[in-house]
Amino acid sequence: MITEYVKSMYSKFVSTIGESAANREIRRPDWMHIIRSQAFVNLWLKAHKAHKAGLTVVQVSGTDELHVSGNWQAVFPEGRGLSQVKAKSMYTLGGDE
Repeated sequence: MITEYVKSMYSKFVSTIGESAANREIRRPDWMHIIRSQAFVNLWLKAHKAHKAGLTVVQVSGTDELHVSGNWQAVFPEGRGLSQVKAKSMYTLGGDE
């Protein structure tokens, strides 16, 4: 319960820390760049881990979206924990449009 609250507040903070009127009093571009840079590093490390495990990296988007082809559950634990990943959507590559 507490972990979900902290994750929710962190997400809200990160999304508004830059150029948001809601957080004008605590505008810290240096913090924004540090936090976003770390999020990018975490995502690219996951992409590298997927590639090394034989998965095909299809797309890396934003700070939290990694599209891979293959059995990703064998590489990453699924869930909502801080070190886990969750499937947002599943689709077939090269399928009928």
